[in-house]
Amino acid sequence: MDKEDSRYYEAVIAKKQMFGGKIFDVEVEQVVLPNGIPDIREVVHHHGAVAIIPFTDDGKVVFVRQWRTPLDQETLEIPAGKIDPDEGSDLKEVALREMDEELGLSTDNLEEVTSFFASPGYSDEKLTMFKATNLKKIEFKRPLDPDEFLNVEELTLAEAKEHIQKGDICDAKTIFAITYWELLQTKEK
Repeated sequence: MDKEDSRYYEAVIAKKQMFGGKIFDVEVEQVVLPNGIPDIREVVHHHGAVAIIPFTDDGKVVFVRQWRTPLDQETLEIPAGKIDPDEGSDLKEVALREMDEELGLSTDNLEEVTSFFASPGYSDEKLTMFKATNLKKIEFKRPLDPDEFLNVEELTLAEAKEHIQKGDICDAKTIFAITYWELLQTKEK
């Protein structure tokens, strides 16, 4: 279906960039709603990101603990990173870069699980999630980004669920990853 054929289509009649940054841009769009009434949309444009669920040979998942300024707290998350504008379309390469940089690990078994939009009400950020098994330690690990400080932790499923209850696992991608992990275990039984 063409977007113009949608009952819910909002025609964009004007756009103005309000902010251009290294991670995202912000536009204000003037739209006409399906009922003909004009309105304003504030839209965050993002290059997208990848996230990895790295499974260890002994059935754990590798997480990173780091400070998240917007939340004003430390969080525990699966490894993830933004797609740089010059990286092209090979998202597996981006995922391998992030595994190297954040975990010092690589794999020859990386498969795409799904892609989803993080917050479609205001952003076009698309996150592609991968499952990694057969993890291998990298001899010469890439350095972290200069503004990155993190600790690597391996957790069982039960421990991860406890961290959700405590609130230090609180982001959608990681909660999704843990739910996916639990579904995988249910299928294996």
